[in-house]
Amino acid sequence: MKNFFFLIIGLAFIGGCIYLFLQKPVPTRFNLIQIGDATFKVEIADTEKERIQGLSGREGLEEGSGMLFVFDNPGKHGIWMKDMHFPIDIAWLDAQKTVFWVEKSVSPDTFPQVFYPPSEALYVLEVPAGTFKKNHIDIGKMMYQTE
Repeated sequence: MKNFFFLIIGLAFIGGCIYLFLQKPVPTRFNLIQIGDATFKVEIADTEKERIQGLSGREGLEEGSGMLFVFDNPGKHGIWMKDMHFPIDIAWLDAQKTVFWVEKSVSPDTFPQVFYPPSEALYVLEVPAGTFKKNHIDIGKMMYQTE
């Protein structure tokens, strides 16, 4: 009976360790990008899970930072403000990394509205509201990776 008890405790410990290992978050990847004269440190969201989560649940973004959604295929990728706590500027970019559509100062209050570009995008950039106006970022600007 004593051995059985220790076997159960040992298996529970091993199972707990495996569970914690599998729950370990994936390290966040950042890149530096430039659009016009502005440089941004962007978090890369290139998996389905990361794109679904997006910036939801966060309290804000520092100036000069953002999230760059990288999709596997071009599409009319919609963006919504589910569980967002702050307004953002959104830019859709084509495969050549050219901004072809923007939404400025999108409020969390717009949920459940979904914002779509008029044509297919491969990238979507989200930054704090007012960033595009401040940095003169609009349709036709190119995005460059600086790292």
